[in-house]
Amino acid sequence: MDAALSGRPEDDRTRERENAIRDRIIERYGQGRSRTDDIEPWEEPEISYYHSKDKYGFIHDKPIPMEPMDKKTLEKMQTKERKWFKMVQEWEKTQTEPTDLKARIWKGCPNSLRGKVWPQLLKTQQTKELNERSLGPDVYERMKQTAKRRSSHRDIVQIDLDIHRTYRNHEMFQLKYDVMQQKLFNVLSAYSVFNTSVGYCQAMSSLAAFLLMYLKEEEVFWALTSLLRSTKYQMNNLYVQDLQKLHRLIEHHLVLRKKFTYTVHKHFKKQEFIPSLYVTRWFMKNYLDSVPFSINLRMWDIFLYEGEEISVAMSICILRTFKRTLIKLNMEQLQEFFQVLPEKQLDEEKLLDNLMEVLSDLRRSRLSILPPLPPVQPPVRSSESMTALPSNKVKKKKKRDSVTNGGLPSMHLTSL
Repeated sequence: MDAALSGRPEDDRTRERENAIRDRIIERYGQGRSRTDDIEPWEEPEISYYHSKDKYGFIHDKPIPMEPMDKKTLEKMQTKERKWFKMVQEWEKTQTEPTDLKARIWKGCPNSLRGKVWPQLLKTQQTKELNERSLGPDVYERMKQTAKRRSSHRDIVQIDLDIHRTYRNHEMFQLKYDVMQQKLFNVLSAYSVFNTSVGYCQAMSSLAAFLLMYLKEEEVFWALTSLLRSTKYQMNNLYVQDLQKLHRLIEHHLVLRKKFTYTVHKHFKKQEFIPSLYVTRWFMKNYLDSVPFSINLRMWDIFLYEGEEISVAMSICILRTFKRTLIKLNMEQLQEFFQVLPEKQLDEEKLLDNLMEVLSDLRRSRLSILPPLPPVQPPVRSSESMTALPSNKVKKKKKRDSVTNGGLPSMHLTSL
């Protein structure tokens, strides 16, 4: 029967279908692993006797050789952990001695204490208290319930798709609908209705899953709030619909690349290797899945302490570190190289020393953060004032806009 004759417009039927799909996804995560009859064998990674797990929980196809730790190294590690534990216990006092804290952050936080240190650096408890003063108690629990009732079909479907391809090689997220996937779904769906200026963007799944490896479920929700809304990290505009901040970061990176790594810049231009081909994943995920995991952790220690400057500095640090290799590669080789930086070619301490050096250079040049946005032009009042513009100026403006886009379309990312 024709939609108009049936009295039910087609858009209402579409909305009903979308709501039914959304409700099924939400219900399925609520059920968890209590049922597995709807999970196809190909949807879960194969478990083999020969698979082995590294110290971070990632599962590998081949056995990992155990490297014995000598007594001196073990004692040094234990001493470091004791110092950090004392510092965490006396965090208020630690804040009054920022020089000691900064030095230790750059040397790396013990992995066993990141779950205590990162919430302090992110100020998750303060963020929660601040929001609950204005919004009332139990914000996170209420957002989870709101997501069940009012989240968008688009966000829920995309969250579901992304969860099933996020860190599936990690013990925490290996099994479909298991506890950690449930927690990841809870955080992302709740945040999508809490921060409506963003809703949900693909990169956020990796971000939240990474934090869940160290933080409690509700802490991750408030950690996302800090990362996106605080002036220290300012990640919100990376994920809004027009990807406003990403475009600006790409433009800024191009300026820095030319100034601080000119040889690499010249080679990339010759190969027509535009910044958006490699820095998009870096900035959207803050280098997750782009560098070896141990370096991710060290970089995030520093990022959470220093702020958004580290994201900018790291992009130049990588180019400096691999300069000799990069200038020998063609376009296809460059794309392959930047998928995940080769661990065997990386000296972790050297890379982080380079990062400190680059950060100092950028700060001296006052280029460590994005330049302020130009003032907003007043709206045009009449059609006469628009037609008074010379046609060649209008064309120039359009051309400039297309160039500064860095080759990236103005839309939500569909793949990272």
